[in-house]
Amino acid sequence: MQICVAAGEVSGDQILAPILSRVSESAAVTFSGIAGPQMIAAGTYPLFPMDRLSVMGIMEVLPRIPELLSIRRQMKHYLKASRPSALITCDAPDFNLPLCAYAKSLGIPAIHVVSPSVWAWRRHRIPRIAKQLDRLLCVFPFEPELYANTGLHCDFIGHPLAADIQFNPDPADARRALDLPMSGPILGILPGSRNAEVKRLLPLFLQVFDRLLDEDPDLIGVIPAASDALTAEIQSKVAGRPCRVVSGQSRQVMAASTAVLLASGTAALESVLTGRPTVAAYRMNPWTYRLVKGKLETEFVTLPNYLAHQALIPELIQDHATTQAIVSAIQPQLKEGVSDLFLAQARSIHETLTGDVTARASRAILDELL
Repeated sequence: MQICVAAGEVSGDQILAPILSRVSESAAVTFSGIAGPQMIAAGTYPLFPMDRLSVMGIMEVLPRIPELLSIRRQMKHYLKASRPSALITCDAPDFNLPLCAYAKSLGIPAIHVVSPSVWAWRRHRIPRIAKQLDRLLCVFPFEPELYANTGLHCDFIGHPLAADIQFNPDPADARRALDLPMSGPILGILPGSRNAEVKRLLPLFLQVFDRLLDEDPDLIGVIPAASDALTAEIQSKVAGRPCRVVSGQSRQVMAASTAVLLASGTAALESVLTGRPTVAAYRMNPWTYRLVKGKLETEFVTLPNYLAHQALIPELIQDHATTQAIVSAIQPQLKEGVSDLFLAQARSIHETLTGDVTARASRAILDELL
């Protein structure tokens, strides 16, 4: 049985890889499509590298539209010619959902993992999404209800991050693994996994680090780089600071940290699931922000805050993401550490989302196929 797959971001690669491995344990299958390194390691043949799709923001995507449309056309040709048993996609909904709709029109079951963030903005997409898919695997418990009246088969599978991340691990183990000092404050700095994000956010985050360093000369920063290219980019900007750049290992960095400063996104959920005090900050193209802001349907932007129904972590977006505002938000976390109230709320989120996610997902996929 041949299955076509497509992931558009690092998180999609991380989520799909173990699910595909579990499916292959229960059925004789081969996978091919748009894949990242973890999916390739799990046996997926890459028709296109995933990083060709990794772009975020309305204005940012405009120069890439011809290339993205070309890749999607080629994927459609592949689906029509090879007629796989299913198409399984994850993340990148603007690219993947039209591809799913095309597969569905060919009679190929279309399964998407991770619902688009319709809870946050553009809820009017729900009926259209339901028509584009045969099955949707949701990572948050409130999501299936959003599609309740559409006829789309939705499964809550739990969040792979909660299944993979140990809650509140001993920081000493992570510090030892990263060869960091066993005492003293450590700031985890995660400016994003995309090149454009890093170029926009890293200078701001380093300004914050410099201000914090003035207050506490013992502070050490640690930055995980998502790729070799980003490692070189980050190292060139960090020069002269007591700031380590490591290849990948973002979860180890979070576990080792006293507090974490990061780009708003999946990393914010990872940090909270690790039980670390966190500040999320983000800046995007001003035109993109103006277009997105008017369509937001929730008070909170970050997932931890939405799940907690309160401002569990500071979220500083666009004009609010200033050096002073970020310093003011993260300085108490570095000095006082994690509070019992934060830990209790973070633990509650972890328990809600955890479970054998890969088993649930593989069962839902095989149920659709067999």
